[in-house]
Amino acid sequence: MLTEKEKKTLARLENDLAMPRWKYTLIYGLTFGLLATIFSLLIDVLAGRVPLSEIFRNRIWISLAMAPVAGLLFGIILRWLSVKHYLKLKRKESGI
Repeated sequence: MLTEKEKKTLARLENDLAMPRWKYTLIYGLTFGLLATIFSLLIDVLAGRVPLSEIFRNRIWISLAMAPVAGLLFGIILRWLSVKHYLKLKRKESGI
């Protein structure tokens, strides 16, 4: 039998996994990649390790080129983990 928290998680996973794989990867993966890039560049500037002019001259282009790659990889792994968790909850729900 599932707990209330597990029932909510199962419902959320069913909604998320109803999306096509490419859409799930784009929404969750690329969002993560772009936010991680912005956060990383911001930390570099605020920590004083890199001047702002250096960010816009060189680093931003490298970071923006790597963000989609990292984001897509993150999205694929996140979907795979979500499917595994969903199947585990479905097995527990059915009592197997």
